[in-house]
Amino acid sequence: MSGMLSYLNISNIAISWGLFILIWLVQIIIYPGLTRIPARDFVNYHAWYMVRITTVVLPLMICEVIITIAWFYLQNRLIYPTFAVGLVVVVWLSTFLLQVPIHKRLQAGKDETTIKRLVATNWIRTVAWSLKAVIVTIAAAKSV
Repeated sequence: MSGMLSYLNISNIAISWGLFILIWLVQIIIYPGLTRIPARDFVNYHAWYMVRITTVVLPLMICEVIITIAWFYLQNRLIYPTFAVGLVVVVWLSTFLLQVPIHKRLQAGKDETTIKRLVATNWIRTVAWSLKAVIVTIAAAKSV
């Protein structure tokens, strides 16, 4: 394995598993926990949450895109990088077509149905990032 590809594999694994851990925290704890925020505090809490989560997630997602595209172009076996690119596309589409609009609705106030929709649609990202973490780990193990 070339030195560049080694660094790329390590970076890919680190970003992928970081997003894996983050999305499972969001899916199992944070999003369902929105139902526990009192309605009178919800708008302020949601605004506070959105600023903080964006400062963590967006840089990771941008790094993931860069690393995944580089991996796609530098990897000899294209099957794993092709799946990874597809999963990243799924995550971005889900984020900006589903989760972001749902969060915009929640800016107006607490709504249990909207929160349930957020949790339900977030399974798309949870599954995609989980699969990607596994795929990049398998690919890295096979390239050793």
